[in-house]
Amino acid sequence: MIIFTIVISMHVNAAKEVTGTHMFGFAASFNDSTIYITEIQYVDSAYIGKSNFLFSRENYSYQLQNYLRSIGAVTPTCITTFAKDQKRIEKKYLSMRKKYEKSGKYTIKYITATNFRYQGIMPQASDLEQEKAAKRKAKEAKKAAKIAKKQAKRKQKLAEKGIIETNHPAAAKDTKQ
Repeated sequence: MIIFTIVISMHVNAAKEVTGTHMFGFAASFNDSTIYITEIQYVDSAYIGKSNFLFSRENYSYQLQNYLRSIGAVTPTCITTFAKDQKRIEKKYLSMRKKYEKSGKYTIKYITATNFRYQGIMPQASDLEQEKAAKRKAKEAKKAAKIAKKQAKRKQKLAEKGIIETNHPAAAKDTKQ
């Protein structure tokens, strides 16, 4: 019984565990041809949820956006790309970099880690509960859609057999005999 309790508590703590991840930022503006790319950074206090998605990713992008505005970029649109594995993030980084270097249409400004560094964002317990609630809600919606699809198929079969008419108001109701 004690071992079971320890295993359960370890599982609960693992769901809230903060792990490091590699990330880089990219920013572009629709007003000019300048793009910004940060160096790949390792953020040791990042939280990646059970769905392997970086918690509060939009706030990491806002960190980059605020930095760029502080150095004079007027309307940067920022994204943050992440990966747990160093090789995967390097592959994403090189792909993004080559895409813009190859065209020659853009002025690329590289941002070093000494000039800009991502700050880790820790989820609160309420954030984790919201994540669980959203998953529950999505699961319930999927189940409801599956039931509705089954009912529609059943009505179609009944209509094909002539048991109910499809243009009659009763066809819209579920009839059980």
